[in-house]
Amino acid sequence: MDALTHLFTYFPFRTDLFFIGNLCRRGSFDEPNKGYLHFIRQGACQLQLYNGKSQYIHKPSIIFSPSQVLHHIQPLDNTGLDIFCISFDFGSGVRNPITQTLNNIVVLALEDSPELQVIANQIFEENTKQTCGYQAAVHHLCAFFTIQVVRCCLAKKLLQIGLLQGLTDKYLSGLLLEIHQYPEKNWQVEMMAEKALMSRSSFSSYFKAVMGIPPMSYLANWRIAVAQMLLLKGLPVSIVAEKVGYSHNSVLTRIFQREFGLTPTEWLMKHREMS
Repeated sequence: MDALTHLFTYFPFRTDLFFIGNLCRRGSFDEPNKGYLHFIRQGACQLQLYNGKSQYIHKPSIIFSPSQVLHHIQPLDNTGLDIFCISFDFGSGVRNPITQTLNNIVVLALEDSPELQVIANQIFEENTKQTCGYQAAVHHLCAFFTIQVVRCCLAKKLLQIGLLQGLTDKYLSGLLLEIHQYPEKNWQVEMMAEKALMSRSSFSSYFKAVMGIPPMSYLANWRIAVAQMLLLKGLPVSIVAEKVGYSHNSVLTRIFQREFGLTPTEWLMKHREMS
């Protein structure tokens, strides 16, 4: 299984077309655990970022925010924006494997990625005609569109840090896939460095430079995400702890209390109540 297929199938990847049409006032986007993709077909706007920076967009473009980083889209005139907005996540209540290390927003000019125009036009057309099965068609087109945008960003080297970059890195991709497949292993930095064919010191600095987080911190985050997914599937806490590499369920309980202020059982109950 290639790296991107692995990412989009390991967790229940979901997309939601939550807005399509004319955006006439400022939109703000930062829902927890969500990524965003905005396709501007016509109009001009100001993209305001969480760090106070802004960027003006005057031509058809795609704004790709892989995580819930706060951003605003402000139309520049009364004609508004002809736009659709997609949110995506990797499972309700599950720690998004992308958002933990990535906080940049990418803007793609459509003229540089014409292949994306075809899919976007299909989404607009399906939503306009609303013939039999259009909702299912839009759902699958949005998922395909998101994957294509990720491919495009990686090909253009616009994602220089984070999991998406790591899964295509020649030194880290194999290691990451093994960590994802076998989180229960007794992983140590020395073992990871050996898998990456690097010295321990070189590996630690290289991993952090590519992934934006130290290797053992990444492992801990991944184990939490997998534990959440397994709890949602109904597995007992003791079995979940074993499957993600903890010797006893009390260890997993301490980690959940540190991260969420709840035990695994309490977290599961809260999630079900919210759902």
